[in-house]
Amino acid sequence: MNEEVLKYVKRLNGVVEVVRLKNAAAFEKRFPADKFIRVILSEEGKLLNTKQLSEWLNPRLSKNMVFLVGSAYGIEPEIKQKANLLLSLSPLTFSHEHAFLLLAEQIYRCLMLIKGHPYHHE
Repeated sequence: MNEEVLKYVKRLNGVVEVVRLKNAAAFEKRFPADKFIRVILSEEGKLLNTKQLSEWLNPRLSKNMVFLVGSAYGIEPEIKQKANLLLSLSPLTFSHEHAFLLLAEQIYRCLMLIKGHPYHHE
């Protein structure tokens, strides 16, 4: 895991768990759709700004939530179909390492925005 990602994960104080799973079966077993809100990063996902993402996250923070970043080969369609939110970070394509970093920073930024902390400047 990239050092920068680990810095953000540490800042999130256990709010976010970062795991790497090898395939759809492992994901389904670890994060069943009936027990987790699933946010899946996908190029065809919804583009949200930080404020919009924080507004989407806020009412769901008390529930189990998982964010899935795919590998270089993408994410299986059957997993995407069970997403609560298909999220795009950008119209650009990123490596999964960069996507992890961007996602971790955005989750942190969203949580700071929800708490009213001045980290996020509008």
